[in-house]
Amino acid sequence: MKTSAFLTRLVLLGCAALGFAGCSFLKPSPLVVRSFVLTAMPAPAEVTAPAATRTVGIGFVNLPGYLRATSLAMRQDGNEIVYLPNARWAERLDRGLQRVIAANLTTLLPAIQTRLSAWRPEEVSAEVFVTIEQFDADALGEFVLNASWRVMSPGGGEVLKTGRFHTTRTGPAPDADPLAATRLMSTLVAEFSRTLADALAQLPLRQPPNLKSQISNPKSPRHDLFPWYP
Repeated sequence: MKTSAFLTRLVLLGCAALGFAGCSFLKPSPLVVRSFVLTAMPAPAEVTAPAATRTVGIGFVNLPGYLRATSLAMRQDGNEIVYLPNARWAERLDRGLQRVIAANLTTLLPAIQTRLSAWRPEEVSAEVFVTIEQFDADALGEFVLNASWRVMSPGGGEVLKTGRFHTTRTGPAPDADPLAATRLMSTLVAEFSRTLADALAQLPLRQPPNLKSQISNPKSPRHDLFPWYP
């Protein structure tokens, strides 16, 4: 009798141990979430760049609602958007686009310096505004960037130039390789920046009054701290 009870307990303990081991083995591994940013074009080899004589304000980039999510968006079947649970933007996509476009323009047009979002009309030669209509890739790795842009006079009183941009590239699907996908998206933004730079280079932009005064009356780095310093 005692032997039978002992065997029963032993069997139950063995089953319990196997159950715990099975649960531990079948438990899914935690989801690793990776964060990405768009990157600007590489700066050219060190050369003597001309002093900036024009200033261009880069306004907030307008995005469609589906691109305002933190997670990377992937398109399926043309009109379905899937958000990747393990890949997200490390910054707001509209801010990232604004930052990278400004950096790319500075690289492509060394005589132009850029300002982001906040400026006074007398501080810029022109104002640039971008609207993104589509910026994503599908499950087959087809990347698309559709955008429109306009260049305005300081204060927005006159439209100096407008345009539309469309480009596609083929690469890895975002769910398979989000790192390579975001790098390719940066390449699309670089192509768009080149189009914008070409448009700006054709415009007779005037030197903003504030920049003129800075060039005609340069200050020593110490002048703001010590007005008497020569």
